[in-house]
Amino acid sequence: MPFKDIIGHTREIEIIKGAILNKRVAHSYLFSGPEGIGKRKAALAFAAALNCQRPLEGEPCGTCLDCERMERGVHTNLLQVWPTDRDGERDDAGLIRVDQVREIQNAVKYRVESGTRVVVVDSAERFMAQAANAFLKTLEEPPAGSMIILISSRPSELLPTIISRCQRVNFRPLPIDALSGFLADKRGLPAGEAQSVARASGGSVSAAFSYLEAGANEKRKEVLMRLLSIEPGDTDEAIRLAEELSRRDDLEEVLEFIKGWYRDKAVYMEGAGGLVVNSDFAGHFDKDSGSRELWDVYSMVEGAKRSIMPPRYANKQLTLEALFLNISARA
Repeated sequence: MPFKDIIGHTREIEIIKGAILNKRVAHSYLFSGPEGIGKRKAALAFAAALNCQRPLEGEPCGTCLDCERMERGVHTNLLQVWPTDRDGERDDAGLIRVDQVREIQNAVKYRVESGTRVVVVDSAERFMAQAANAFLKTLEEPPAGSMIILISSRPSELLPTIISRCQRVNFRPLPIDALSGFLADKRGLPAGEAQSVARASGGSVSAAFSYLEAGANEKRKEVLMRLLSIEPGDTDEAIRLAEELSRRDDLEEVLEFIKGWYRDKAVYMEGAGGLVVNSDFAGHFDKDSGSRELWDVYSMVEGAKRSIMPPRYANKQLTLEALFLNISARA
């Protein structure tokens, strides 16, 4: 994948391309930052650029045989490592084991005929203690013609001695506009809805896709529309809503949506409209509401959620009735 196909990360990509153009590529890197924002794609683009037959200004061409093999993950100069279970199958909750470190050491032992051998270690914080110590020896004696890229969303869990031997590139969450534009283009979401999903996912592409695939976006819209159906002082409707929601298995998530709604209204009233998550519902904000009162309702929703969860196990329907009757009285 060429750098130009990566969403956002202009600063980070400039650092990488600058190292290539100035011939100052380090022997090891740590790409750190939140999950699902493109760190691995940047690492693979880096690998492609170092092995491309026709690079241009640090950018891999994307069409030569080396680039095509990199894209398919079958290039002889590319070794990808990730956590596995005990049977050696990829497992994000697994560990990076000693035999995988030995594989890295064998791969970088010999000089490559052309280009640069690149080892990409995903979820590097998942090293077993023994594996991390063995891997440290490889970093202490960097092999010629090879480069190692560690990828981690939790770099604080890496050994300090490993971190100190890597050049660190910190990747930030994707800009909301960049991610929302991507979602609008790839998923066909309306602009306001794409903005909402981008904010709810914290600037992470993978989190946004998971959010959509789990049906959370549709659920969010359904819950907010139902909440907006309660007219001021309509106690019957408030009680009906409490009864409906009390039967749901996803009540905790539903209450988080409702909390988010009142949080959005409050920050909007305080003049921070750019921080609103539910931007596709901004037309329903009541400009006459006071932010302090909205934060009070936010706290009430959080209190209700805590009451029905362990260890309290309060009666769900009675708790929600009290909550929505109070909200109705304030609406």
